Formats: sequence, structure tokens, C-alpha cells
Amino acid sequence: MKTGKRMIAAASVMATLFAAPGGAAQAEPQRGGNLVFAVSMGEPATFDCHAAGSLNVMFRVAPHYSTLLQIDPTRYPAIVGDLAESWTVSDDGLLYTFKLRPNVRFHDGSALTSADVRASFERMRNPPPGVVSVRKELYADIASIDTPDAATVVFRLSEPNVSMLAMLAQPYGCIYSDALLKSDPAYPAKKVMGSGPFRFVSYTPGAEWVGERFPQYFRTGLPYLDGFKALSLTTAAMVNALAGGQVMVDFRGVTPLEAQRIVATRGKDVNVFEANPAITTLFMATVNTARPGLDDARVRRALALALDHWEGSKAMERTTTVSAVGGLSRPGSEFARSNAELEKLAGFSRNIEAARAEARRLLAEADKTNLKLVFLNRKPWPYMGTYLIDQFRQIGVTMQQEQVEDAQFFARRRAGDFDLVLEYLPDYLDDPTAKWSGFLSYDRNPNNLGRFSDHKLDALLEAQSRTADAAQRLAMIRGIEEYVLDQAYALPLFWGRRTTVVDAKLQGYVPAPTNYVGQDLAHYWLRQ
Repeated sequence: MKTGKRMIAAASVMATLFAAPGGAAQAEPQRGGNLVFAVSMGEPATFDCHAAGSLNVMFRVAPHYSTLLQIDPTRYPAIVGDLAESWTVSDDGLLYTFKLRPNVRFHDGSALTSADVRASFERMRNPPPGVVSVRKELYADIASIDTPDAATVVFRLSEPNVSMLAMLAQPYGCIYSDALLKSDPAYPAKKVMGSGPFRFVSYTPGAEWVGERFPQYFRTGLPYLDGFKALSLTTAAMVNALAGGQVMVDFRGVTPLEAQRIVATRGKDVNVFEANPAITTLFMATVNTARPGLDDARVRRALALALDHWEGSKAMERTTTVSAVGGLSRPGSEFARSNAELEKLAGFSRNIEAARAEARRLLAEADKTNLKLVFLNRKPWPYMGTYLIDQFRQIGVTMQQEQVEDAQFFARRRAGDFDLVLEYLPDYLDDPTAKWSGFLSYDRNPNNLGRFSDHKLDALLEAQSRTADAAQRLAMIRGIEEYVLDQAYALPLFWGRRTTVVDAKLQGYVPAPTNYVGQDLAHYWLRQ
């Protein structure tokens, strides 16, 4: 997908600048200065990348860690090495051999070797007691991890997986110190110590997170910045800070109306970027199939049929960052359907009156005409609950929204204490093997928030991951999407759109279709 840039300006302000991807590409990067950016998503519930489920963690901790591989923001979804200097894949797709870069140091001065890479991936694929690994199922095909020497890591797969490189490049895959993990397997939840471009300095909850340049960083000449400061701000305070020049960016983005206000105030002092037609975050309402009534596919399907995505998108477009209509694949991606194809799927008909009539019929057939539900939501997205309340009301379903702080939200989500819960699919890549891993059966994947076990779906998901032929795989992926929507295990709401306002002094920003790439800040620099 190509990313686009669109100027957003108030009527009286027509001078917004657009930098080329990566900022002023012709300019020589300058060293020095501190990047000050906003995080308007609340406080992190953990510091552990492997357990993280939110950008409010990664915006803060990513600059402190390295990963084995990365997704290149300038050539999304191309995969490049981070700790890996080179790699080979065997002809049968079962052996992945990585050579690590020399002279990599952790921030405590110790050498990073293949043992640290192995320990980190073992922790993700087979977490010890008390350790949470949200993406454990991504690595189910890894049979063993070998370290023939300090600079070599070998992943042996039990079955070929066409998405394995992409999953090894996932940005949550922070590499931790084997020595520290041996002394305390849970240390990353409370201690930040990696090999990334910036050392951790301090964290003041509700105020700021501070990092400083790591002089022994293994990429010569990087990072350009002396350090960074992430300010904890509410959304309203973040917009004021951008308009006033107190912060240089909020990487999560702003709404079109907020961008218009900032441009009206700052004019040529900011650049505005937009990733089109959508970023890789899909907001969904996942249905807890363990709850009475919601274990009935007719009831779940009725909820899906109640949603008018097309009109809802118009309401969301100007005042939120979430408004693109799509199924389970990102609009504009290689896996996405056209709108005409999408309209044939459950919950996407443009004849909303007929769809809602069918929804009421299904509820009556299931004897659930007075259904009352609780929707568990995070605080940054109240409009998702407002939308659902309005849509369900029109088929006779009553819903209450409960918005809680992140620590309680994630605890209740893990415990299944909800009827419906806000969920967003892994948003670093479009590939369904990674993106749809949460649909694997609950009896093999405890991170399945819908708590359903559907071994037919498991077999379909596994089969597409083994299929190298692109056309055949696409047909399988489309079939899986249709099946999940027919069963209404999750109700797709809207895909994210990102408008990013960036201080003109900050160079290196790339409007990629995901929030997660480039977050180590290594290539950012400030025009002095």
C-alpha cells in the first residue's frame, strides 16, 4: 500500500507544509536536542513488551529495546534486520538461521549474544509461571531454538509457516537480558533495561517518561537525538500542547478537526501527514461466548446485523481517529475486499432496515428479545460505546458502557468479566497469521477474548499459514473472514485513520499505515 499525505487547514490557513517521507530528505541529519512528544493514552499497566497490549506501553519502552527484525516504515511491510545482520531460510521452510551484529551491548554494559535472543523468544513462546505472553500462539510452530555460537540463532520449525519472518519482526518482541531473566523472569514488568538507542532515565506516573542517548548503541552514528521526553497528557491537553508548541508530536495522531485547529494556530511551523485509506488498527467489540445467550450464534449475528457501518463512519470521520469501514482485513491492503464485496458479508449491508428486521427476528427466535448487555471499554474511546448503545437500541437490546482505568480494564478483560469488550487486532502488520491469532480456540489460546473453541476455524487458520501460493492463500483468507463474521465471534467496528501533526523541527517521521513501526526513535532528528 502506498501512503498518502493530505493538507488539513483552517479556511484562513493554507500554508501547511508537507515533508517528504522521512522529513527533509535532502538535508543532512543534525545531532543533538531532545524530542518532547505526548502520550495521550493513559499510563502503562506494565513495562513488559511481551505482555503489552497497548501503544501506551510501546510509545514509552520501544526506544529502550532492540528486536531481532523490524518492519521498515519507509517500505512497509518490508522486513529488515535490527539485531540480525543477515539470515537464511532453508528450502523446506523449516530452518531460520540468523547472524547477529557484532559488539551489541545492553545498557548495563554487558554483551548481548544469541543466548539473550533465545531466552527472550523462549519466554514469549513458553512463558514461565507468573509471566504473561500475549502472543504465545504466534510461535506455536517453533519446535526449538538453538545457539551454536554467540553470534548465531537457529529457529527450527515443526511445520512451514509463510508468515514466520513477519512474526519474528513483531515490535513487541523486545530482547531481554538472559542473565536478568534467570535471576527474575518477571523483571521486564518493572525494570527497563535493553540494548536500544536510548537508556531509561526516569518515569513519573501521570507526568513524564525520560530517556537519554545510549553512547554504545550498535548502529554507528545513531541515535541523532540526545534524548526524549514522553509527556502523559489527556487528549484535550495534548491538542493544546501541540497548538502551543510544548510538544512536537503525538504519534497516535489527532482528529481532522483537531489538526485544523493546530494548523490555524501554528501555520508553517507544523507539517501534517495522513496515512490512507486506513492504518492497521481494527477496533472490534468481541463477544464473550461464555455468557448465557451470547453462546447462541443467532444472538451474536443479530448484534452484528444491527450495526450501520456506512452511516456510522460519517459520524466518526471528523471528530475521531477511527472511521474507515472494512471487514477483518485493512482497507487498502492486499487482503481487503472491495466495498461491493464487503456489502455481502454479515453486518455490512447497506439496507440497514432489512438487516435490523432480520436481527429482531433472530432475537425472537432465540427468545432474547429483552437482552441487556455490558460493554467494557477503555477511557480513550467513549464514542465506541456510544455508537454501540445507539445501534443496539434499534433492535431492542439495552447496553451499558463501563469505562475503567487500564489496569482494571486489562484485568477484567483477562478474567472474562464482560459481555462485550473493546478489542483491537495486532496492528503492526496486515498478515492474517499474526493479525487473527486471537481467533484460535480458547482451549489452546487463553488470549482468545471471545472464549470460544472452534476447531474448524483453527484448521482453516493453520491451513492458510502453510499455503505459499498467494492466490490460493487469498481465497482461503477470504473464506476465514466470512466464517468468523457469520459466527459473529467479533463485531468489527471501524478501522483507524491517522492524521499526524508534526512540529516542523522534527525530521524523520514517516506516515506508515501502522503506529508501531519506527518507535525506537533512532532515526529522528531535530532541525536546529
